Amino acid sequence: MSKKTYILFLFLCFFSQSWTQEMGYTKCTGGISLSPNNFYSLSFQGKKGIDKKNLYGYEKTIEVTKNQIWLFFDPPSSGLLSLNIKNTKTPFHTYIFKEKGGDLCDELNAKKAKLIFSEPSTTDLGSAFLFTEEALRYAVLLMADDGVKDSLEFSFDFSPQDKYGNEIIDSLMFDLSSHHGALEYELHIRDGITKRPVKSKISLTGSNDIDGAYVASDLILNIRKNIKICELKVDAEGYFSFDNAAHSILVKNGLNDTILLKPLVRGAVAKIDEIYFSAGLSDILEESGPKLNRLRDFLLVNAGVNIEIQGHVNGDGTQRFSSKRLSKKRAKEIVRHLISAGISSKRLSAKGFGFSNPVYKLPQNEMEKEANRRVEILIK
Repeated sequence: MSKKTYILFLFLCFFSQSWTQEMGYTKCTGGISLSPNNFYSLSFQGKKGIDKKNLYGYEKTIEVTKNQIWLFFDPPSSGLLSLNIKNTKTPFHTYIFKEKGGDLCDELNAKKAKLIFSEPSTTDLGSAFLFTEEALRYAVLLMADDGVKDSLEFSFDFSPQDKYGNEIIDSLMFDLSSHHGALEYELHIRDGITKRPVKSKISLTGSNDIDGAYVASDLILNIRKNIKICELKVDAEGYFSFDNAAHSILVKNGLNDTILLKPLVRGAVAKIDEIYFSAGLSDILEESGPKLNRLRDFLLVNAGVNIEIQGHVNGDGTQRFSSKRLSKKRAKEIVRHLISAGISSKRLSAKGFGFSNPVYKLPQNEMEKEANRRVEILIK
């Protein structure tokens, strides 16, 4: 190994380890998007050190540790939020912030968000009840003592209510059109087999006209012009997540889209795009972070699902054993990241196929080779 190659190898190893330490929900930028009326099990990651900024300057009375869990919630309407945290081992502190519009982490850093709840918990049960407002975003921070690695179990419940305490009927239709003379865009989420409506969490980003997080099976929005590229994400319990980073909304297409979600059944396989590795190595590259976080969120929404991470590489058949070994190492590396992000190891396994199951047996170009080197998940 040449000196330059050795230095590059050391850099890749260091970079991979450093990024592993930074990934996950211990920082605001890696926070978990919560789905209402679900049960979660997470662990403090044992981070050590003191936050010298004392939580962006919001905390005035106590020292803030870096041992944190960040959670986010976008309420579909006004309502009562109940965060019930069961903890049998360690005290923790709960903070809740709210903000209208923008990126919550940026708004916190600029001190534009509002701290609406701050309370320590020294008992087995920590609870937070608050009335949420429509069109606002909420961040929940759980903070434990320096180095603590204990687990938390909590339920996250949301009941749609108006300001007088009257129940809001949770209709599957979410009609946000307000200008009847303007163009209306309709988005319909359906079961891929039965074609029945599926109430889902829908995220649209990339255009100020439609940016937002919504909960609906049928979403109607006003638009003023063609939107050539936006990012669409759909999550629903019991289904594979749907992602399209280049979704278009064009008048010529009829302004009507239907997304068919694939149900989660044992034996179902889905490809996970945008997970990248260093050439010839199992080191996960930094740009894979968003997709790994999406996979983590998918597992949190579907708490009863166990998966097998399946690694595939591209090859010509001359290095069968080494390619199988590399593909398994890459799959195991993804498992390791998910465990570090709070997913139980009992729900995860890894398998490497090498190039024994290619999409293209004789790839003709780089696109076909890239299709062969892929990551898939199998529902077990």
